[in-house]
Amino acid sequence: GSSSTYTVGLLNALYAHNGRFAGAERLAREACSIEIERCGAPIGKQDQYIAAFGGLQFIQFNPDETVYVDPIICSPRTKQQLERRLLMLYTGNTRQTGDILREQQANTERDEARRASLARMVELAHALRAALIADDLAAFGELLHEGWVRKRELASGISSPQIDGWYARARAAGAAGGKILGAGGGGFLLLYAPEERHEAIVAALPELRPT
Repeated sequence: GSSSTYTVGLLNALYAHNGRFAGAERLAREACSIEIERCGAPIGKQDQYIAAFGGLQFIQFNPDETVYVDPIICSPRTKQQLERRLLMLYTGNTRQTGDILREQQANTERDEARRASLARMVELAHALRAALIADDLAAFGELLHEGWVRKRELASGISSPQIDGWYARARAAGAAGGKILGAGGGGFLLLYAPEERHEAIVAALPELRPT
């Protein structure tokens, strides 16, 4: 989401420089227009909207191109527990996300099985939202795990034998679930695990850097 965050931030700065205020929805919408329509980037809208709105949000993308952003209301304790249980590690790998996203788009347009995986990922997002609203983190890790398994099916570059190996070692060390952030192929590995297992997970993945 770095390019989208940069675009939202630049727009916000330009508006402020000209003595004008732009709300979150306008910043997100205009950032999408710049990246997707003007620059032709093969991306979705999720990064621009979360960069503009911030916080813990449930974002729904509708067929008519409208976007609904609804805050997820859960207890402060649930948010604190979630933050404490998440562990992010830098893989050291960089990648061209455009190539991965173009392959993913082509695959889902012509392959019914991959479209079914996307539909299941939408169901998982709703399940995660319901769990957070209910202040129930019991299934969070497994939902995250299934989402990653489904995401890996969408394009060949999303994962790799190296990433699969890291993820397997993390699970063996106590992670309930996780995923590569962004388009995949590298970047950051996000894991969900009990706090007492974080040290063991980091030790099992010495080539990755905690952030």
